[in-house]
Amino acid sequence: MKKTFLFLTIFIMLFFTACSPKVAEVKPNIVFLSYPDEPKIVYLDTYKGGVTAEDDKGLGGVIDVFLGEESGGAGVSNIIKPYGVGLLNGKVYAVDTGSDAVFIMDEKTREVEFLGNKARGRLVGPVALAFDSNNTVYVSDAKQKVIQGYDKDGKLKYVLGGRLVFTYPTGIAINKKLNRLYVVDTKQHHFKAFDLKTKEHLFTVGKRGKGDAEFNFPTNVAVDQRNGNVVIVDTQNFRVQIFDKDGNFIRRFGKIGDKPGMFARPKGVGIDTEGHIYVSDAAFNNVQIFNDQGQLLLYFGSAGYTPATFRLIAGVYIDENDKIVIADGFSGRVQTFQYLSQKWKQEHPKEYEKFKEFQPEM
Repeated sequence: MKKTFLFLTIFIMLFFTACSPKVAEVKPNIVFLSYPDEPKIVYLDTYKGGVTAEDDKGLGGVIDVFLGEESGGAGVSNIIKPYGVGLLNGKVYAVDTGSDAVFIMDEKTREVEFLGNKARGRLVGPVALAFDSNNTVYVSDAKQKVIQGYDKDGKLKYVLGGRLVFTYPTGIAINKKLNRLYVVDTKQHHFKAFDLKTKEHLFTVGKRGKGDAEFNFPTNVAVDQRNGNVVIVDTQNFRVQIFDKDGNFIRRFGKIGDKPGMFARPKGVGIDTEGHIYVSDAAFNNVQIFNDQGQLLLYFGSAGYTPATFRLIAGVYIDENDKIVIADGFSGRVQTFQYLSQKWKQEHPKEYEKFKEFQPEM
């Protein structure tokens, strides 16, 4: 009798929760730096996934979840643990390591699609993603030890690697001018370069160690599209290393510590159109921004669950318009920001003036 009463109580609560009207989300104004300093970074939005039209079963769907009959994989409506992220054609991409699928979320409509959840091209252990000049989406799969490429319709069109090529492929990045793919193999302590057209292996850089061009469990990679430089997060050496497009060592920066410019658990990396290097740190739950010489310029973020704060921060991606996407792993969400680059300010003068005048409430 008690169990029946408990079920009915929860049923009623879920019913009214599911049927209650949605309240419009108010987006806060969060600016780094804020008045009187020149604004640099602005918070834009937060994405957690959502229920697609075909997955929205109304009250029936709520009861399925309550009874534990929720479908697995991409049937999960909300992101569980995002890692790799990206932006393409007005859509936010998030590799969800919790559901082994890629969430694709429309910035305007909030509609959600999925990638890697079909029999052909199914993902088993996705980590990171990248886009080529033809908008093919590449996803690293650490468990299957491959890189898989998908066309605009989500169909598998490209597979690279296997057990003889990779041990644990994680971070990936693409030089769009050269059509060259860079893949970090975390357990092999190196990164490899491939020609995307021919699938030819071009070169491998690194071995385990602490010297130049040596690594200790590297994780993520980004390409500076201005000059082709390759930036690798050398996670367990608590530093970042920079190479030219052909894998020649240029410089390194960072060391273990808890002061600005130091690292504890460096993870994601992204590069804006002006060559600034953004490095997320899962211990600090912030993003530090360096110039291409490794000098610290700014940092933003802190631990928390409100906008512009993070819990287990992970992947970072910056598109050609200097929009920033950051994976907030433990919170199950993805946040977007805007870097107010010179290019962006020229193209959005009215928005820039608004951000310049913004003063936070004390």
